[in-house]
Amino acid sequence: MGKVETKKFNLWFKNNHVLKDIDFEVKENTVTAIMGPSGCGKSTLLRSINRMNDLIQSCHTSGEILVDGQNIYADGNNVYDLRRRIGMVFQKPNPFPKSIFENVAFGPRIHSIAKGEQLKELVEKSLRGAAI
Repeated sequence: MGKVETKKFNLWFKNNHVLKDIDFEVKENTVTAIMGPSGCGKSTLLRSINRMNDLIQSCHTSGEILVDGQNIYADGNNVYDLRRRIGMVFQKPNPFPKSIFENVAFGPRIHSIAKGEQLKELVEKSLRGAAI
């Protein structure tokens, strides 16, 4: 069993079937490359492993994505716990479809680094530091 596995994973945006019956396995302590032409679904697949596509209302899936043998799309799974365990880095910024504040606050919030007024101050400091 791999660290991450997909089994007959499919993804649609509305009626557009974007990922079709994807089966692959990533073994623990290995480096794995996903290669293909622009627009073939590489980033969509990676976003699926972090459940970032959940935020897109027209997105629906079938099949399984297993992390440590657990189906991340099973009912009752906490998406925030999943995202604590699985980080994503993309070539281009890939923000959540939320406000700038919520995107900056996401990491500190899920890691319980700050809340309330302290979180607001951290977000403001971060945005000022980035000259935004």
